[in-house]
Amino acid sequence: MLERGGRGNGKVRLLSAGLAAALAAAISSAAPLNIPPRPASCPERWLGLLGRYTAPGGASLLATEKDGALQLHDGGYRPLVETGQDSFHVADTLALFARDSLGRGEVLLLGTRRYARSFIPGERGERPVAVWRQRNDSLWTAAKAAKLPREKGRFAAPDLVEIRSIEPGIKTALLGRDSAAGGGAPVYRRAWLQRPAARALARAHRRLAPLGYGIHVSDAYRPWYITKYLRLAAPPEQRRFYADPNVGSHHNRGTTVDVTLYELADGNEADMGYAQDELSERAAAFYPGGTSLQRWHRTVLRTALAAEGFRGLRKEWWHFRHIGQRPYRLMNVGLDELGRRP
Repeated sequence: MLERGGRGNGKVRLLSAGLAAALAAAISSAAPLNIPPRPASCPERWLGLLGRYTAPGGASLLATEKDGALQLHDGGYRPLVETGQDSFHVADTLALFARDSLGRGEVLLLGTRRYARSFIPGERGERPVAVWRQRNDSLWTAAKAAKLPREKGRFAAPDLVEIRSIEPGIKTALLGRDSAAGGGAPVYRRAWLQRPAARALARAHRRLAPLGYGIHVSDAYRPWYITKYLRLAAPPEQRRFYADPNVGSHHNRGTTVDVTLYELADGNEADMGYAQDELSERAAAFYPGGTSLQRWHRTVLRTALAAEGFRGLRKEWWHFRHIGQRPYRLMNVGLDELGRRP
């Protein structure tokens, strides 16, 4: 930041980097977030009905809650007027839901047309096994032995820091991902980012405090060989969710973080409508399904991070990259090595 002297003296004084950062932080923290009012929770009786329903021939629609009403979404929202248990009208058409033995919507009769529920993996309570948990020693060995792609250009000097050394209030309950793929003791307990990204994340966390929320990090810097392994191990239908190792991920540069919200009052994670280990349409940042409160939580998270220079990935609501003045190189420093740092 430059501070120019008065007219006639022609002097230009350079403010110290520390003072400039302090001024920027003060200005940033003073600006309130432009967040719409928190919506009411969805009535419990509707929760089991929410989801995608598909008719013969492929036409489909979402049952979703919006503005305190159950609605059908097929490009736009159509409110359902409740007339009885699982019975509604949309305009002049009768809509009837049938549930399975666990109370989940299984069939929607819309007039004379029948829609069957298209369950997403995980919707019935099962937990899909994430790629990074699926042990494959041969692929892991190949990934560890692979060489980083060559990069040209000007890059910033790396300065990875542990996130909680910048802001202890940020939660970083990571899960030993390095060891899950290759065996051994968990080593992925601490989350690291480049220092500017870590500071920006800390500011976003503090912005959320007046709303009663904090940031929970589930992934941050990861070495390039993990990106290589994930792409090798991913089934074809999920490969689009994983970065191409020939290009690398911004996780490998230490500028990207996977996050959710937690409630300051009790430490519980906020309901975002989607688990990060599942890969489906519900991962999209602007997924129109679910409940108003779930979508509001995503808006809160996205707005706070955007205010501090993070750009969200549209296909994953939890994925945010910090945009700096100069990029960082791909890095392959092992998580175990970082974990031994004092």
